Amino acid sequence: ATHPTARVAGETTYMGDSSDDLFDDDEHDAAGLLAACERFGFSDLLHEAPMPQSPSDYASLLASSPEALNLGRGELGDHGLALLSSALTVPPRGASVRSLDIERNGLTAEGAKSLAGALRAGAVPSLEVLSLTHNAIGGDGFAAIAVSIETGALTELDSLDVNSNRVGDTGLIALGKAVANGVLCKLSKLYLGGNDISDDGVIAFAAAVGTGGGDVLPALYELWLSNNEIGDKGFAALCAMLKQGALTNLGDLRLQYNHLGDASCSSLVGLLKCGSALYNTWYLGLNDNAFTNEGLNVLETALAGAALPRLEFITASSPNSTAAAQQAVQNAFTNRPRPPRPTMG
Repeated sequence: ATHPTARVAGETTYMGDSSDDLFDDDEHDAAGLLAACERFGFSDLLHEAPMPQSPSDYASLLASSPEALNLGRGELGDHGLALLSSALTVPPRGASVRSLDIERNGLTAEGAKSLAGALRAGAVPSLEVLSLTHNAIGGDGFAAIAVSIETGALTELDSLDVNSNRVGDTGLIALGKAVANGVLCKLSKLYLGGNDISDDGVIAFAAAVGTGGGDVLPALYELWLSNNEIGDKGFAALCAMLKQGALTNLGDLRLQYNHLGDASCSSLVGLLKCGSALYNTWYLGLNDNAFTNEGLNVLETALAGAALPRLEFITASSPNSTAAAQQAVQNAFTNRPRPPRPTMG
């Protein structure tokens, strides 16, 4: 049987479920890598330590002032996250941490609430990347983290990944309330795919963000909402928010595998007529929704006259439409009149 281990490489601490997954990739041979490090005299840069099991173990883990804690795909669990959260709150143990990856650890709302308490206590003031993907923290767990965000505990955050966590509308509504005061001005990546989010959550989130105009999430570049339960009303709310001048830096918007129908095509057409909305967008993912040929025909006509200076990819398809209608959208997009590509900056 294998036993969980923690790994340290330079200033980065890694923790996984066995000695065979150093890079979370079965194609890499960890034993061979360790042998190579020893052969060339670098073995001191890469070593394994037992998975922390007690408060003192977690204190030791943080003693080297790591910039990144890569604890994903392990057996941390709610208890382990509670121990880590407690250790992080003892100054200055969490002050150096810029990245915290705790994906795929069987976490629930209980663990998320432990982490939220540590965040509110100022445990990781320099945190830039937080990944909780593929756990089950739910709406209550994410709402607790959102409250921490609202207090200004994560002002340096650049990337927040909560894909596949069942946060639902409860979590998204709480996030909207949290960011409405402009506390996440540096956030550029927000991943919310696979979370059972419906129109109600999106409508509330869009209202909260839209009221602040360009002052709320001004740096947000990637917004991923794929694999949810969003329909025409939710998409209409997103479009209205963008037309209000929110998220002007948005470059990558993904809503694949939702329930967008022909009414969403009409909402998008209205958005395309607004010159400033989607101005910086390079990727718009709408494939595998519920469009029919009628909706795609409307979109095709609109795309033929839309400039969209930075847009490089648009995907719009559904089982309810024909391949010909989908190709017509792509042709209209490819052949649209385009002004000179704007310079970055």
